[in-house]
This record gives sequence, C-alpha cells and structure tokens, in this order.
Amino acid sequence: MPPLTQTKDEQIRAEVVTAARGLFQRFGLFKTTMEDIAKATGKGKSTLYYYYASKDEIFDAVIKEDMEEVMSQVKAAVSKAGTAEEKLKTFSLTKLKILAQKATLNSVVFGEISENPQLIKKLKKDYEAQELELLKNILAFGVAEGEFKKVSDEDLDSMSYIMLSASRGIELATLEDCRIKKMGDRLDFILHLLCHGIKN
Repeated sequence: MPPLTQTKDEQIRAEVVTAARGLFQRFGLFKTTMEDIAKATGKGKSTLYYYYASKDEIFDAVIKEDMEEVMSQVKAAVSKAGTAEEKLKTFSLTKLKILAQKATLNSVVFGEISENPQLIKKLKKDYEAQELELLKNILAFGVAEGEFKKVSDEDLDSMSYIMLSASRGIELATLEDCRIKKMGDRLDFILHLLCHGIKN
C-alpha cells in the first residue's frame, strides 16, 4: 500500500512501475514496449516519457524496487538472530529463499538478465555494496561480542567478500535448478566452516 504522504508524481511513478512489472513478468523486457506500459497504466505515451526517459529506465526502477525489498527483508530477519553465526546463516538463507521465489515469479526476466548481465550491472554493484556492508557489520558484531577472533578492518573486508562470493555461487546454482533445500544445506555447511575458522 503506497504511503499516505506520496505525491501525485510519486504515485504515477509507482503505478508505472507496478504495471511494467506485470508486463515484464509475462513477456520479458525485450518484448515489452513503452506503448504496452502506457496502455497498462491507462496513460498516454507522452505522460510516460515525462516520468521515464526509456523502457530501460523503467526496468531499472522495477529491479531496484525488488532489490530494496529483498534487502529490507534480509535486514529484518538478520536483526532477529542472536549470535553472529546465526546472523550470517540468516543473511544467506533468507536471501536464498526470497530470490528463489522471485525467480519463479519472474522466470522470463531472470532468464534475460542471466543472458544479458549488463542490464543490471550498476544496480548489482550498488546492491553488492550494501550486502558487503551488512556482512561486515555482522562480523564486527561477532568480534565485539567475543564470538569471533579480533581481526583488522582490512581482514573484515576480505572475509565479507569471501562469504558473499560463496553465497553468490550457491544462489546461482539454486536459481538454475530451484533445489532450495539441497543448496541451503550446502550454504549452511560452507558458513559453518568459515565461522569455525574465525571463532574464539
């Protein structure tokens, strides 16, 4: 439900994103046109171009909103976990489940992105920066609580990157064959090994 303080321009942008998301889910980015989106929103193309310069810009807005939703859910789940190790597992497993759900719903779009990764290159870079920051904060929490060994800030950066890379590999495998349980177990095993190496 849109916030009560939403302006008219924000409301129209939100309507365009919602309509475009439905079309992208059905037909994909490449087969969807600005005319299709205009019809779905009940607005003229000129109105559409007033708010978005191109179809790609609308696509970016859709993907960005989805990424923000995933990050919001992951952060909420992580905040409820007690120990740093539990937070790390929650981070990865929550993201894995959400991505698998979204991949099923957006199979056409995910297929296009996997074949054309440049479509979301900048958005992905920004999102990964948020993931790395969250992972680093979790590791720092573990150090502060005495759960993990004291390490340098540079080492925290390196460990965050390693954990994200391991998580990303499992995510890609899951999106390919949708075996969440099996991949979740593998991810849990990898995180256990990594955490064991830095535990006090």
